[in-house]
Amino acid sequence: MLVLAAFPAAGDAPQVIHAGDRDLQQVIDAAPPHSTIHASPNREIEITRTITIDKPLTLVGLNARLRAGLERTPILRVTAEGLRLRDFKLVGNADSVPQEGRAPLIEMRRGRFVIENGETNNSAKDGVMITPLPEFGDIEHGVVRNITSRGTIRDTVSIGGAGEKGLFVRHIVVENIRAYDCELRGAVEVSDGSEYVTVRDVYAEDCYYGIDIQDHKREGQVNRFIIVDGLHVKNSDFAVRTANRDFGHDGLTIRNVTGIDWPADADEPFQVRNTTNVLIDNVRLHGCPVAPCMRIRNSDN
Repeated sequence: MLVLAAFPAAGDAPQVIHAGDRDLQQVIDAAPPHSTIHASPNREIEITRTITIDKPLTLVGLNARLRAGLERTPILRVTAEGLRLRDFKLVGNADSVPQEGRAPLIEMRRGRFVIENGETNNSAKDGVMITPLPEFGDIEHGVVRNITSRGTIRDTVSIGGAGEKGLFVRHIVVENIRAYDCELRGAVEVSDGSEYVTVRDVYAEDCYYGIDIQDHKREGQVNRFIIVDGLHVKNSDFAVRTANRDFGHDGLTIRNVTGIDWPADADEPFQVRNTTNVLIDNVRLHGCPVAPCMRIRNSDN
C-alpha cells in the first residue's frame, strides 16, 4: 500500500491516500480521480462547511459530526458519478436546529455510487438523500446497504425524483437498513419520480413508517416498478404507506412484511392507493389497535 506524505499532483494516476490530520476537503480536491482516500476513523471531524466530492473517489472511514446549531449544511455532498463510501459514522445536529434549517447528512446528486457499512445518526433531515438536480440530470444506478440510523428526524434513506421537472431516479438498490426513532418519517422513502427501485431487508422501530412510496401532489411525480421485499416494523404508525395521487403510479410489489407493537392510535398501518399492477404477498400485521389493518384504494391488477 502506498502512503503519500504530500498531495499528488494534478493528472497523476489514482492513489491510495491517508488523510491523517490534514484538512479532508483539501485532500479530496488534490486527489486524482478514482483514488482511495482513508480518513481516520478514530478521529471525529467537526463539520462547519459541507465536504464536496466532484470526482469519482473511494472514501473510507469518515467519522464526522455537524457543529451544533449549524443549519442547512450536509456533511457530504456528491456531484460526480462513481462515489464509493464505506465504513463511516456521521452525526447530525437534530437536537439544535429547527426543521426549517434541516439538511441531510449525505446529499447525492449523481449516480453509479455504492454507500455501505455506515451509521447516520441524529440527522435533522435524512441520513442519505438521493435527489437529482437539473444541472446534473437523472440519477442512474446506485446501492445503499448496511446502514443503521438512530434519532433521524425524517428518512434514513430518501429516494426522490423530480418528475414534475422530468428528472428521475432509476435502478437503485437499498438493502439491510436499520432505523430507530425516526420521529417524523421512517426507514426508507421512495418518491416523486423513482423507477426500478428495490428495497429489501428493512427494520424500523419507533418510527412513523417503515417504507413510504409517495408523490408530493405534482403531476409527473410518478413512481414505477418498485419492489419491497422484507420489512419488519415495531411500534411504528405504518408498515407501508403509499401517499400517491392518481397520476399513473404503476408496478408495485410488496412481499414479506411483518409488524408488531403498534401505537394505540395506529390507523390502517398498511395502505396502498392509486397504483396499478400491484402484488402483495405474505403480510402479517399482529395486534392492530384499529381495524382494518390493511386498506387498498383505487389500485388494481
